[in-house]
Amino acid sequence: MSISEQEELLEDICNDVLGYGPLEPLLARDDIADIMVNSAGQTFIEVNGKTIESEVRFRDNAQLLSICQRIVSQVGRRVDESSPICDARLPRRQPR
Repeated sequence: MSISEQEELLEDICNDVLGYGPLEPLLARDDIADIMVNSAGQTFIEVNGKTIESEVRFRDNAQLLSICQRIVSQVGRRVDESSPICDARLPRRQPR
């Protein structure tokens, strides 16, 4: 593995464990108004009033559920088989 591949892997692991996994690059962008995840393999973003499919993919449904649980727990909601849809607004992040 090259140094850049190792750094990318480390960043992916940190994002997965401490952050919002594959959503992190989208959350870092200022031009995205909304992120909509339909499945592990389908994520849409709203940019300049237009909804487009992003290239972001989750590894599998387990990773998606884990990230979803992390997001909704912060806003006092839940997501599971009986309640699979949730709308949640994350707190504003401070610039790095």
